Amino acid sequence: HPRVRLGAIVAASWLEKAKGMMVLEAAKMKTLDDWMVYAYETAVAHLNEVAVIKPKVVKKVETNLKGDDLALFSKGKEVYSKEGYCVTCHQADGNGLTASGFPPLSGTEWVTGDQVRLVKVILKGLMGPIEVNGKQYEGMVPMTPFEGLSDDDVAAVATYIRNSFGNTASPVQPSFVKEVRATLSKKQSFYQSTKLLKMHPLESKMTKKG
Repeated sequence: HPRVRLGAIVAASWLEKAKGMMVLEAAKMKTLDDWMVYAYETAVAHLNEVAVIKPKVVKKVETNLKGDDLALFSKGKEVYSKEGYCVTCHQADGNGLTASGFPPLSGTEWVTGDQVRLVKVILKGLMGPIEVNGKQYEGMVPMTPFEGLSDDDVAAVATYIRNSFGNTASPVQPSFVKEVRATLSKKQSFYQSTKLLKMHPLESKMTKKG
């Protein structure tokens, strides 16, 4: 199982070189996914006492937002980039980790479409299968709910992802997040994509039906 191999790769970096390299070679007998490849390269570097690989260089994000909207965007980038937040699964480039089941944020109506749908997902999280850009994701690991964030932070990160990674969409205001949050006071569980889409269909699906 990929998660077992990932654990073995990390553990191998603490062994003496000969034994550690045997473990790494065994782990590499199957394809290394996006989670494993960096752990593998780092473990090899560590066992050979060389510098750890450099992180990927991410291009500077450009935006046409100005004034208060630009301030929201900049704050959103900070929230997005915190360890354990959005960047952990969706990555700095917004392309996600397909092999590990984490969908991209680029070019999808889940991000650029209905603001209510997006804010609900951020606040309450998402569990189970989801289709993004024509690809199915099983959703074995649910998206973390971030209802502990302030209205300002939720609006900021929503504005950031709607205007990054090639996306262009209207900013989300804190007052709007406050309104949506108020409607969710009795909801205790994650959203499921099928149920959420019954309330807020993807825009392209609505156009096709029309």
